Parts: sequence; structure tokens; C-alpha cells
Amino acid sequence: MDVATSPVGGTELLSFAGSLIVVIGAIVLLGWLYSRSKTFGAANTDAINIVATRALGAKERLMLVEVADKQLLVGMTASQVNTLHVFDTPVVTAQEPVPATELAGFAGRLKSALKEMRR
Repeated sequence: MDVATSPVGGTELLSFAGSLIVVIGAIVLLGWLYSRSKTFGAANTDAINIVATRALGAKERLMLVEVADKQLLVGMTASQVNTLHVFDTPVVTAQEPVPATELAGFAGRLKSALKEMRR
């Protein structure tokens, strides 16, 4: 009788492990992109606009929100949202994004693409 050979060799195991790593990496990358995207799946009604935002810590931030021709300064933490001040007249106008043609090189294009993804 012949010696029984293994149905799975070393190259098949390496190919399987490599494919598994690629699939798991793709899932993690898509999950990270989804969590970074603020507008993914959300309808843009233009009734509420975020004019400016500033991170104060890991989970704390200030946001300037425009609603019905008024701007609200809002403080956000992980557990609550507080209106800090209501401005009757706009104090800041929303800035238009810089066109990608004005940014130089790969770094500029990547930065503009990430800004567009966050909107």
C-alpha cells in the first residue's frame, strides 16, 4: 500500500491563511471607514449644517451648528450635549472646500479625499 498523503499541503495552507488575512483586513478597513464617515447613509436635508467643529479631547468637542438662520455653539461629550450659546446673526460662514487641483501632490489629494469622505 502507498503511504497516505495529506489532502492539504503546505502551499494550500499558506494560500488559505493569506486569503483569510486579506478578508479580515478588508472587513476591519471597511469598518474603520464606516465609523469615520459622518454622512454614510444619512439623508442630507440641509436643514441643519455643521459650520465648524473643534475637538477638545478624546470624546469632547465644540460644534457650531446652523439651524434656521441661527448659529448654536454646542458642547458635546460622550454622555451629553449642551447648548452653550445661541447667535442670532451668523458669526462664521461655512468654508468651501479647496479644489483638489489647487493641492499639490499625493498628500494634498489624499487630504481632500478624506475631507470629502467625512462630509
